[in-house]
Amino acid sequence: MELDFEFELSKGKQNSLGETLKVVEHIQNNIKEIDKLFLCFFSNNSLVAMRAMNATKRIIKGDNHIFVENKKRFIDEFSESEHNVVKLGLITIYYDFISYFDDKEYKVISKNAMSWVENSKDWMILAQGLKLLEKLSNSDEILKSNVISIARQLKNDERKAVRSQAQKILKDT
Repeated sequence: MELDFEFELSKGKQNSLGETLKVVEHIQNNIKEIDKLFLCFFSNNSLVAMRAMNATKRIIKGDNHIFVENKKRFIDEFSESEHNVVKLGLITIYYDFISYFDDKEYKVISKNAMSWVENSKDWMILAQGLKLLEKLSNSDEILKSNVISIARQLKNDERKAVRSQAQKILKDT
């Protein structure tokens, strides 16, 4: 059965999963259609992009081979999405799958995450991005210095999650 992912992921109320689980089940039974789901990261509709990322995270947590086979795309291609929800999803995927990356990939991930944190006002990107950058900076003194600098700027942020993550980084150094 052919499934229009963009249409399915646009259904339902704003703060619901909509038909995300239907799409997940369809992909699990038709894994060759995963590319159609990935295209939704670039949808004009941010709700579709968010639900596509949610579906993707569910799929790769259930079958990490899908992540491994598409790892380069998660780093290079999907990071080009304009949607903050995709960037946030990538940050959490990078964090959860950190052991799958090599040193060269760490550098690209660090660059992506640093750019997102430096250019975002979104509290979730800032908080989760700092968390990822802190983890990545354990083996990179230059990155660590940059992360500390950003944490200093955000240590008094009005948003508790951002402020707490920044203060944690400063406390741990």
